[in-house]
Amino acid sequence: MEKFKTLDELTKIDRKHLIIGDICGSVLSLEMLHENLSKEILNDEVPDEIKGQFNVAKNMALFTYYLYALAPEVHLKTYTVIEHALRFKVQPKKHVGLKMLLSKAVKEGWICDAGFRHLETDEPGNEWCKSMVDIIPKMRNSKAHGSTMIMGDCFHYICVCTDFLNQLFPSNP
Repeated sequence: MEKFKTLDELTKIDRKHLIIGDICGSVLSLEMLHENLSKEILNDEVPDEIKGQFNVAKNMALFTYYLYALAPEVHLKTYTVIEHALRFKVQPKKHVGLKMLLSKAVKEGWICDAGFRHLETDEPGNEWCKSMVDIIPKMRNSKAHGSTMIMGDCFHYICVCTDFLNQLFPSNP
């Protein structure tokens, strides 16, 4: 069970990172986390309101150093930033769900597998993006509607969000 932190614990590394460090052989440093998050930069073409919310997600990710349990909230925030960006791009006349927005992004070619750094592919099938149409809404809903699962890797989610947004609003040539 997560406990309410005392004042003197607020600015100390969350002990869960220390436990993971014992298992993995290295402990996360705040400087390294900040350095890596700083490298996640959005294209100038991404609207400021989306950039602002993306920066909220990055700041939340930074604070997982102090509160490991924030990681699922960072995951949820990346999903809401993606949905916000899709709504901004599509400008639907009526309410449509995240699944429909993702479907449109894939169908229109706004996002593709080759645009995500964690996928080592240049094949034309876009299988990963097609699978995102079903998976992202389910993952978002699992976080939004309550879950006790704690996963610490929010950096990957920030990276995927960066790649998604940069594809949705590509740099002008």
